[in-house]
Amino acid sequence: MGFTTTGRSSGGVPTSSPGRTSTAGTTAHALGVPALLLQLVTNLVHNAIVHNAEPPAAGGTRLVRVTTATGDPHAGPVATLVVENTGPVLAPELVATLTEPFQRGTARVHQDQAGAGLGLAIVDAVVRAHEGTLRLEPRAGGGLVVTVRLPGADPGPHR
Repeated sequence: MGFTTTGRSSGGVPTSSPGRTSTAGTTAHALGVPALLLQLVTNLVHNAIVHNAEPPAAGGTRLVRVTTATGDPHAGPVATLVVENTGPVLAPELVATLTEPFQRGTARVHQDQAGAGLGLAIVDAVVRAHEGTLRLEPRAGGGLVVTVRLPGADPGPHR
């Protein structure tokens, strides 16, 4: 399964204030179960959009950025996916708990944001099942940067 991005787009973030999404990178082919890798990407991008509901700092713009990359000359073939968003400021202590089942990042309950807090727990389980790594870091000024590294795959012949 490949993580594929094809360029940049603006708009598309369902918010009530200005926002933008961007994608960048190359096709990053990962070894794994396609359905699980699709769920991983879906959960990360969905979370980045949904948890971007808090207005950014004064004058800021809401942002969801998805980046892919391949290769690491020291570690062999690697597929890297980075999903980043603006949003509420998250304490490092809180970020450390986000992959635990039923944890919600800002302890809020909104009628328009249904969820049980399983998204990142599922992402963590998929990453571990594929012998990859998952890193969550609070973003300066608010939001989160999530980096997934999975064993890379040869893309094979182009079709």
